[in-house]
Amino acid sequence: MAYTLEQQIAECYRRAEEARRLYYQSSNLNERESYFITTMHLSRLADNLRSQLRRKGRDEFEARLSPAKGMHQHS
Repeated sequence: MAYTLEQQIAECYRRAEEARRLYYQSSNLNERESYFITTMHLSRLADNLRSQLRRKGRDEFEARLSPAKGMHQHS
């Protein structure tokens, strides 16, 4: 099943929160480090996906404006 960009972002944040909870629950230093790094990576991935989503939205918006721009340039 293919996920939408919004679903991927939500899943990254959900998993980052889960890793964050496990980080606080763990008493093992190696596990805590792994959970901390996982939390950081998932949060960064979600942030990057959000940037892609904003760019995609901006590109789609500009594409819708392009025909209107072309009409005004030829007038």
